[in-house]
Amino acid sequence: MATLPAWDDQMEALKGVADELLATWRPDGVTEAEVQDMNKLALSILACGYLCHVYTDTSRPMFMPLWNFACNQGGPDPDYIYLSAEIDGSGIYEITGRRGTNRFVEITQGAPGMMQSLKRTERTMRFQAITHELDDLTIAADGSFRVILSVERPQGYEGDWWQLNPQAGKLLMRKCACDWNNELDAQVAINRVDDAGEDMKPAEIARRFSEIGDWIKGMIAFDMELVRYYEEHHGVNVLTRSQWIQQGGGLATKQAYYDGIHRIADDEALIVEFPVPDPCRYWQILVADDRFATVDWVNRQSSLNDVQARVDPDGWFRGVVSKQDPGVHNWLDKADWPWGILQARFYQAESYPEATVTKVPVVEVLERLPAGTAVLTPEERQAQLRRRRIGAQLRRIW
Repeated sequence: MATLPAWDDQMEALKGVADELLATWRPDGVTEAEVQDMNKLALSILACGYLCHVYTDTSRPMFMPLWNFACNQGGPDPDYIYLSAEIDGSGIYEITGRRGTNRFVEITQGAPGMMQSLKRTERTMRFQAITHELDDLTIAADGSFRVILSVERPQGYEGDWWQLNPQAGKLLMRKCACDWNNELDAQVAINRVDDAGEDMKPAEIARRFSEIGDWIKGMIAFDMELVRYYEEHHGVNVLTRSQWIQQGGGLATKQAYYDGIHRIADDEALIVEFPVPDPCRYWQILVADDRFATVDWVNRQSSLNDVQARVDPDGWFRGVVSKQDPGVHNWLDKADWPWGILQARFYQAESYPEATVTKVPVVEVLERLPAGTAVLTPEERQAQLRRRRIGAQLRRIW
């Protein structure tokens, strides 16, 4: 009789994961700080893997925390709360909850599996993802809703229904909030109604556990590969319409990504400018490191959205990417990372703008910006960051 792997066996399979990633990330050597930072990232994806792959069950699904400030992988949009649930494409699911006041809430049907490489993910993205929105449902006066997700509409059922792709294996939920301090996040629950479910078999738990090493390496290595793709195909100190990260299904027609690499010295800055589309349901810009981990957005202003930013009277957004605080409201703090990703997105815009990026010395930033640019004193900056930190914690991450 075969014996399932014990704890030490599973831990043995995790040995060398961070070292392998470090060798890919910094082949010429790493500092102690970089080692610890990669260890922390690998540990966070281990936690994510437990929640979203080991714990989850297609018969007893739950929306589990995916990417966030503690599990910072894949360039998370700080305005989004990401959650994931594993499903069986042949099942019948009931999704219920309360709408809240988020800007929007989307649930996307995705293919099963995990990210391992750009090539593999290109194949995965051929899956015809379908994106649903809570606002398409019947929302009761108390904010409650109910929808059935299944391949075919249940006989005799006349309520809200979303058609399920039988090849789907996951649901990805995005809750978008732009005013972090005041918007109320949607509450969403999922139940499978055609299968009462049973406890996961020990062999299945062991199998999923044994895949965690590949989960960690696949997720992080994918992002490092993507960053280097942008460096090669988009260029340095630019922000251009994405050549790769357009997602399938509804998002391909709803949202445009812009990506490029930022690479500047500590005494330099990038002035990023674009006309804000009107109308545009939502737009945002962020900076990430060279593994595509968004720079700490709880304690630093590494992102801005259409509520947080200040748009000039001529309708243009002008932001400044730098390590040093240039004293402007629209500062994007890149922290100590020498290079990484600059990304923007425009959601349900009538048109998509061209962006310009100009490298200047930090001391010349104000000279290069229009008269009347919103500026902040050090005290006002601290108040801005304090409010940001409070707002980030008020979001329902877990």
